[in-house]
Amino acid sequence: MIKPDYSISTPENVDLHLELAGLGNRILAALIDQIIQALTMLAFVIIMLLICLGIDKMGLPTETKSKVFVYIGMFAIFVIFIIHTGYSILFEGLWQGQTPGKRLTHIRVVEANGQPISWPSVFIRNLIRMIDTGLAFIGLLIMLIDRHERRLGDMAAGTIVIRERTQDISLDKIDLETSPKADQLLDIGRLSPQDYDLLLQFLRRRKKLAVEYRPKLAVQLETYLRDKLDRKMQSDETMKAKPEEFLEIVYASYQERANS
Repeated sequence: MIKPDYSISTPENVDLHLELAGLGNRILAALIDQIIQALTMLAFVIIMLLICLGIDKMGLPTETKSKVFVYIGMFAIFVIFIIHTGYSILFEGLWQGQTPGKRLTHIRVVEANGQPISWPSVFIRNLIRMIDTGLAFIGLLIMLIDRHERRLGDMAAGTIVIRERTQDISLDKIDLETSPKADQLLDIGRLSPQDYDLLLQFLRRRKKLAVEYRPKLAVQLETYLRDKLDRKMQSDETMKAKPEEFLEIVYASYQERANS
């Protein structure tokens, strides 16, 4: 197993270990995204040129055609700017910290506390990207120096880039104390890989916890996950479950979805 290189002490008093994405993966993801952007802009420019060619053959007065070409040029510049600056903002915001390049390389941007990235953080880290890449790639230099491999945008936004969990879900099998059934009403998709790691760590380590500490931690984790999964979307059995029973139900539901 690859040793994790970023640790977070969660509000539930459990250490959450994450593996940083690595410089090579981030560069590869950036190259993939740049190729997609370049191809998109090239296709758009070709369409604009074809439109201009069609207008040129319409037999309009020279002055009118000149004005139309100016407007088309201004529109093209605006769209290219939006594609260039809005690409990462759009995808990272909608895909919870991933762009197509990051998804293909199995990396993701998250908040420094391990939670999914927020829209304000998405805007901040990507607006500062222009400084990171514009000043002789100063962002790359800073990533080499910073122990958490952050560029200026990450530092300003309070984010890190991590590897996604990609191991076989079957490796997460653990001994359960009850016989939980998956709750079909639970929207397991609301849980991030980090949330699931937190659940696994508790279920694995609970027998080693002090008697007076274990139930308190179970209640804290139960409250966090119930709110994350929306209390209105839980079966009656799940709602009535005791803290550790609920956690095992969540575990069983996650496993069923992953193996379906």
